[in-house]
Amino acid sequence: MENVCMTMAEAIGMNVPPHGLFPMLDGRLCYIVKRFDRAENGDKIQSETMFQILGSTDKYKGSLESVGKAIRAHAENVGLDTIDFFERVLLCFLIGNGDMHLKNWAFLIRDKKAALAPVYDFVSSKVYIKRESDTALTLNAKGNKLKRTDFESLANNLKIDPKAAANSFEKMKNAREKFRGLAIYSELNPPMRQEFEDVLTERFKRLFS
Repeated sequence: MENVCMTMAEAIGMNVPPHGLFPMLDGRLCYIVKRFDRAENGDKIQSETMFQILGSTDKYKGSLESVGKAIRAHAENVGLDTIDFFERVLLCFLIGNGDMHLKNWAFLIRDKKAALAPVYDFVSSKVYIKRESDTALTLNAKGNKLKRTDFESLANNLKIDPKAAANSFEKMKNAREKFRGLAIYSELNPPMRQEFEDVLTERFKRLFS
């Protein structure tokens, strides 16, 4: 599941580390992601999660607004990273990723300059946890029954230009058939593939009805 979700992020131009499925000796597939907190020479690149930055004691306690504000306060390239964050939030909703807690949002810091870390831990948790909330971190003071106006409120909260926000929505809307194709031809078994397609259909309907 993680492989197809990460591939969807990659398909719309998000910063995704090299990843893929590799066969093991027993015939099962192993999912591998290249570490992004290591330089080519093996040196460690400083990384800080939002759990650390916000001084939290519970990775599930917090809001997407607080994460976005931390990005605006610390990112070297505020504009691009804010849009990147907003689009990741949209994508997580569409694929049914309700487990994006504070430790799944992070900065990489090079020469004292912070940038949003590449995409990681993108998975449709909704397929596995049927009664899971829409989001691990609240959005517009809600954890469930999210609708488009909640995401529009986030864009406004993060001071994203209305035209830029509209472009982000349109980008996701236009990716619908691409996502469907990736799901259909993924490594998922037929029942899970159908469940994932059902999640995508329901979420696109809620965001773009």
